[in-house]
Amino acid sequence: MSRSDYDVVVCGGGVGGLTLAAALGRLSLRVLVLEKHPRPVEVYKGELLQPRSLEILAELGALDALRRTDGVRAHVLECRTADGELIGGLDYRPLGGSFNHVLLHDYRAILAAVGAAAGPSVEIREGARVEELLRDRAGRVAGVRVRSRRQTEEVAAGLIVGADGRLSVVRRLAGIKAVTAPYPHRLVAFDVEGAPPLGPRVTAYLTPTGLRALYPLPNGRARLYVQVASGAFGPIRRAGVERWLAGVVRSTPALRPLEERLLASAARVQLLSAWRGSARALAAPGVALIGDAAHSVHPMAGQGMNSAIADAWLLHEAIRESIAGGGGADGDGDGFPGVADRAAREYEARRLPEVEYVLRLSHHVALLFTATAPLQRGLARWMLRRNGMNRRLQFILTYNMSGFGVRRFTRRDRLYQLGLLRDPNARLQVL
Repeated sequence: MSRSDYDVVVCGGGVGGLTLAAALGRLSLRVLVLEKHPRPVEVYKGELLQPRSLEILAELGALDALRRTDGVRAHVLECRTADGELIGGLDYRPLGGSFNHVLLHDYRAILAAVGAAAGPSVEIREGARVEELLRDRAGRVAGVRVRSRRQTEEVAAGLIVGADGRLSVVRRLAGIKAVTAPYPHRLVAFDVEGAPPLGPRVTAYLTPTGLRALYPLPNGRARLYVQVASGAFGPIRRAGVERWLAGVVRSTPALRPLEERLLASAARVQLLSAWRGSARALAAPGVALIGDAAHSVHPMAGQGMNSAIADAWLLHEAIRESIAGGGGADGDGDGFPGVADRAAREYEARRLPEVEYVLRLSHHVALLFTATAPLQRGLARWMLRRNGMNRRLQFILTYNMSGFGVRRFTRRDRLYQLGLLRDPNARLQVL
């Protein structure tokens, strides 16, 4: 076996892992990114960048490339009935500033833009799979054993970052427990070419059988997600996706302008699972976790990829601060392993409370959007309308979803939400 040395090894080349690598490259750290897939995989997910993520990508120099390649700006995330009647939504425009919108693009385009922002001290290795964590005599993780192209290599590093998804190998090998649970439904995703103009908005249609979420994409395309019960898609596929899809359109009249192009996309369908939960810790000696390796959220909450970007940026900030306070990353003071462990502990302390709030918020949003029982659906619509009728409530929700921070609801806000206190200025917002 050969042996190499890096400051940080990032296991997982998704958007979160690449964001961390690009940010650490700006600190002139030697970073190795290990991605198990030999080439980017086309997946129907991760197309929505929240305002805080846009701010981070702009600082990394990755945002201009996405805007140049026709990324779609949307100022509104709205929810409507199957007939198109407005229920409520989020309006990003009152956030003000340069990032008062979301940006929609293909996941692979986002990957490419962030990867291109990585500096010369960052190496990205595709088709490389982590087999084992290497430990020093004290038991601290000090490297990884990697298999790539029938070759095994031991890589030493001051910090190993697990950015390798919900079933994280790094998390398992580090002995960090995670508690996760599946939602009782899945999402059938369609990539629609030649879609009619959808406008600068993302629309979630709430129907008796679940969510239909429609996202505009560059070059006249759209992405549609249709909720189905777990285990239901196998029979649907055997009976014919086109036939079932025609029924989806009939039950969601607002989708009829899309019907012809949607039916033409049926052969390229993908099925996505939905999970929630988190790791019990975000760090261990020599290890830190980000993204889905650290926490899982419902895909339709608009927080999965964006939380990974936020994790990456906060971990990078903690490392930068630890370097500044610990004698540098070049072996002075207690060396980079000591710098990395201090940073990982600080990252965990700062990020865990934020993650817990994001998970709760995302779960509540998911329940409101995916409820199918009549009583739950009625309550969800009522709550969404209450939030949509109050500018303050709508702003707090939008701000919290944007990633800029956490603004807690006051007792008065809760009374507004429950309808126990009347807001004289309440009216359904025109989004």
